[in-house]
Amino acid sequence: MREWLRGAAARLAGSVDSPRVDAEVLLGHVLGASRSSLFAEGDRALTGPERSALDELVERRCAGEPLQYLTGHQAFRTLDIAVGPGVLVPRPETEIVVETALRHLDGVEAPLVADIGTGSGAIALSVAAERPDATVWATEISPEAVAWAERNRVAAGAANVTVVTGDLFAPLPAGLRGRLDLVVANPPYLTDVQVGSAAPDVRDHEPWVALVSGPTGLEVPSRVIDDATVWLRPGGWLVMETWPGQAEDLIGLMGHRYVDAGAVADLAGSLRAVAARKP
Repeated sequence: MREWLRGAAARLAGSVDSPRVDAEVLLGHVLGASRSSLFAEGDRALTGPERSALDELVERRCAGEPLQYLTGHQAFRTLDIAVGPGVLVPRPETEIVVETALRHLDGVEAPLVADIGTGSGAIALSVAAERPDATVWATEISPEAVAWAERNRVAAGAANVTVVTGDLFAPLPAGLRGRLDLVVANPPYLTDVQVGSAAPDVRDHEPWVALVSGPTGLEVPSRVIDDATVWLRPGGWLVMETWPGQAEDLIGLMGHRYVDAGAVADLAGSLRAVAARKP
């Protein structure tokens, strides 16, 4: 295995940021083994089928296919989220959005929550897992992403999550209007130019509908800000993911309809979430 790892890392170098780590992840995936066991059994010879499967995955990774698409999953907070073509890979920085959302549910009994544009369901399922008394609605416009979200909902046993298909707030039951304690969203917030210059694994493989908002990047986030006021109860919170270059613009938009608007930094110090309260 050590010989294969060295060769795979050499082939991946120049194509990915962490060639050795990627090679170890792929090896563990094919062998069904943890990274620690790989080191303990480093002298074990690979079988022919194992080597063939690994070599194919390395070639696909060199071509830019996301590592998570190759392994079929991504760890997110306490969950293991299934992902693949047609759905955005949950990012570690999105966990700050969940943390912010949960903080604004402190003291709220049996909260009503809507995750707008749920994608894989990572945010909705995390809120549901960490607040099992919550009722969570998760909306998604992409049928492919809806299938992934529902698969993850079933795998998590999240009976308190309902996944519905439609654009932003449109598929929510009318009876939720003015009753939600929290709206959380990771909407598309980039421009096509930004996505077009992104790394190949993002640009060529992840769904642009989950990434591109429009010419300014504010088109979809501004709709979420406007429409959430209809669905939130007085005192309810809106929490959204963003990127540092957009955070101040979103806070400005929130200031017209909300109070206590502010931004939250991720572990790297970058503004990653914005939040505001409906008066």
